[in-house]
Amino acid sequence: MTPPVDLNRATPRDPKAAPAQLARAANRAETAALRSASSEMAAASAKAFENLKLSSRLVPSLMVAVTIVGTAVANVVGMSDARANWNALAKELEVALPGVIGNTVFLSRGNWQADDREAFLHAAAELGGQLQKLSGVCYNMEGSVNDVRTAYVTYWTGIGTLAAAVLAYIVAAQRLRRTPATAAAAELQLQRLSVLVNSRAAQMTMLLGGFLTLMGTTMTSLVAEMSSLNHVMPTENLKIDFRSIEISTAPPSAWVAPKREVGAPIIEEPDPQVDRAIKTITNIPGG
Repeated sequence: MTPPVDLNRATPRDPKAAPAQLARAANRAETAALRSASSEMAAASAKAFENLKLSSRLVPSLMVAVTIVGTAVANVVGMSDARANWNALAKELEVALPGVIGNTVFLSRGNWQADDREAFLHAAAELGGQLQKLSGVCYNMEGSVNDVRTAYVTYWTGIGTLAAAVLAYIVAAQRLRRTPATAAAAELQLQRLSVLVNSRAAQMTMLLGGFLTLMGTTMTSLVAEMSSLNHVMPTENLKIDFRSIEISTAPPSAWVAPKREVGAPIIEEPDPQVDRAIKTITNIPGG
């Protein structure tokens, strides 16, 4: 058996150590930029809502639109943080953890007996593949959260444009209200404006609600897909308490497999079998 190894030790065969660090740095920069943009969007949304409420004080019938739009107030900054968290988790599963497993395979390449090494390489490759699948689920969840965030941004951008135009129109109409010759026409135009704005706000909010319902179904299916991984958890006799377990490096028995009386020593030479396993785990293209 192989003695314990340092899983975080860097070696020349650790091909994704640097990419993992670069991925984290890029993710931090992207998160900061996205959070800044979301903060600006949140401020713009608040201003749009205030403009609409101000319009409703001048034209009370617009309170219908205010009530409808108020149901779509959301934490866009929090959505950006959630998206960044899913992205970071996906990249850890895609790059960092497979790199650690590949490094472990390389450091554990010698002193195996019987078919232990083949079994270990197979298990390591299988674990790497499962991590890649889980990474894909996390990327899909990130995309879904980002789609929801984008929908809210689009919605509030439209509401902001609408609220600004409505307020400007009402201010102009208020001047016409003070003139007896135009007061009746101005009042009629404001009534029509109120009907149009209330209808438009309802339509935009219904479209947003329909999209969110669809995305909710998609995200629920992703959560279910992640929950389906529960079957990989060991149970009963296979369950191990890693807080108290002790691993012996002594051979498990006196029996030695034929044609493998001594485990292969660790040598600094290419090992095609180990290289193939590392390439599979870390998803390295080519060669």
